[in-house]
Amino acid sequence: MTLLVEHVCQAMAQIAPLRLAEDWDNVGLLLGDRWSPARRVMTCLTITLDVVAEAEDEKVDLIIAHHPFPFKAVNKITTDSPSGGLLWRLSRAGISLYSAHTAMDSAAGGINEQWAAALGLTDVKPMIPDPSDPQVGSGRVGKLTGPVPETAAQILDRAVRFCAATRPRLAGVPDRPVRRVGVACGSGGSFVSAAMRAGCDLLLTGEATFHACLEAENTGISLGMVGHYYSERFAMDELARRLRSLPLELQKSAKMTHPDPQDYQVWASRREKDVFLDQPMSVDRS
Repeated sequence: MTLLVEHVCQAMAQIAPLRLAEDWDNVGLLLGDRWSPARRVMTCLTITLDVVAEAEDEKVDLIIAHHPFPFKAVNKITTDSPSGGLLWRLSRAGISLYSAHTAMDSAAGGINEQWAAALGLTDVKPMIPDPSDPQVGSGRVGKLTGPVPETAAQILDRAVRFCAATRPRLAGVPDRPVRRVGVACGSGGSFVSAAMRAGCDLLLTGEATFHACLEAENTGISLGMVGHYYSERFAMDELARRLRSLPLELQKSAKMTHPDPQDYQVWASRREKDVFLDQPMSVDRS
């Protein structure tokens, strides 16, 4: 039997329950027919021209994009706007689109917990627990238990090597000893106050505004930034790996009889890249 978009949606609901998404977010199946086949599935961070072109060329049935597209409600879908043009191309090609976004950030085993594991944190807890389940929620905070405290700069260096970031930044004291770390993937500058209340010495995120960096410095917390793209993109590879086992899981749970794993492929986008250049541009000021 062929897997359907609905089967993948159900799997995503287990991986990242949509109830964990922030109220302002736009999550779930955003485009497409949930009863259509999902033979070729691609994960990505963001819907871009490159991603849409790859999906068209590879005859993808379903894209699972971390960032919602569209992010806000639209009144019309036409090629008059860049976003409308991309939605029109996806629709014409019969490509469905799903996003979990902040639900994936906050879920057990989600992006922030993956960061906590990568940094070797122990006693990991949500920075802002979900009222109905304190084991999940926004951000993560944990302890470093090595015999000698690492500095903020050393931890940021480990984070850079983990996600292959090219433009890391650090606000605060580089040689500050760190015992407690907060993580908030993506644009996590709004977590500075929560990190302070949780007793963090360092908050690791993707990006933050100038004023969030000032807030961190004023509250005595170092703020490490690896870039929005790099703070989340690695998790799309992990998500593709998890979804590859879906036919076997469906068979074990008796939700589908004899799913054909040969008729089902999942991969992370091979063309997606960071929007920022890897090298700074030289500027002639003469």
